[in-house]
Amino acid sequence: MFRNNHRLLASLFLLCSVPVAQALPDDWQQEMTILSERAELDRKAGVVIYEGNVVLTQGTLRIESDRLLIIRTNDTLEEAVAEGSTDNPARYQQQVNAGKPLTKAHGTRIHYFAQQREIKVQGNAQLQQDGNQFSGENILYDMTKETVTASGGTNTTGQPAGDGEKQRIKVVIQPQAPAQESQPPATGNAANNGTDNSTFNDTPAQEQP
Repeated sequence: MFRNNHRLLASLFLLCSVPVAQALPDDWQQEMTILSERAELDRKAGVVIYEGNVVLTQGTLRIESDRLLIIRTNDTLEEAVAEGSTDNPARYQQQVNAGKPLTKAHGTRIHYFAQQREIKVQGNAQLQQDGNQFSGENILYDMTKETVTASGGTNTTGQPAGDGEKQRIKVVIQPQAPAQESQPPATGNAANNGTDNSTFNDTPAQEQP
């Protein structure tokens, strides 16, 4: 039975102390905050379900969804399942490695495996990682190995794909900036003042008799 979120401060407090597998050191050391319109707690199963404009934050980790399922074992976060829709997909972002941009993903469903440090995005899935973009029906991102596995699944009509109709994946890889070639040092007077000191005689040459 769902209750108003202001009555569930106790369950929210329990989740605030749940550690998450290390991404950035600051992330798993930060407290977890979950905002929602409704919540349901099953202590025996170690499951908490949040519904309605759900926002989970912990350090650089942020998950937004219509529905969020949290699974805990021995007060440790095992898995978070965020559900959205085609019009309002679930969203994930986190700075996986220091000094690199945020990794972002969205899809109709996002599985966040805390201990394995993996993210599985399903349904019109898209992932942005270190400037590169991946899109497909299913995407698996391994944060430890920094590998992305993408696969197609449906055709453009949204119906299950038949033989030969499997949706293609799309990968956009940003080029690396070319290394600047060193210029040879200039010599002579031109090197001193940056001007061309060549002289030209504009007096017409006299014809020889």
